[in-house]
Amino acid sequence: MEPPCPVVPDLAAFYKRVDERADEMVASLAEAVAIPSVSADPVRRPDCLRMIAHVRAWMGRLGIANELRPLGKQQGKGDLELPPVVVGRYGHDSMKRTIGLYSHLDVQPAQREDGWRTDPFKLEEDEKGQMWGRGTTDDKGPALAWLWVIEIFQEMKVELPVNVVFCFESMEESGSE
Repeated sequence: MEPPCPVVPDLAAFYKRVDERADEMVASLAEAVAIPSVSADPVRRPDCLRMIAHVRAWMGRLGIANELRPLGKQQGKGDLELPPVVVGRYGHDSMKRTIGLYSHLDVQPAQREDGWRTDPFKLEEDEKGQMWGRGTTDDKGPALAWLWVIEIFQEMKVELPVNVVFCFESMEESGSE
């Protein structure tokens, strides 16, 4: 029998804190969108590594144990290294369930000439309040959202109701080699 999953004591307080930090959240997303981590372009491979370092630094500040798992060289690309996978763990409570979170930190190539109304690597908000930028929803935004949840829970001194295992890769847009 699996252990029960504790319930968060005060969601209203959590949502209030999210609202209070919304500008910071948008700024952190803008920072991530500005990193052109296009895995399909060997010239952009260092940007994939920069995005990985960005997320790992945040994970470290939150106390999320994490490490890089090298994947070796990309087939058919000579000496081109594949970006490593980031694996991490937050929590080791045997009385809690453990969930696995997968996200990718790479993006598809994009240019204004491709039909973007704005610079794809600059987060923009339109007149309807929608945000545009490469990786906003696929998949940098969702990856960062999990880190924000943990950060706000820590600020509120609320224990996360589950243990979390993370897997962040940077080749999903190129077939997850």
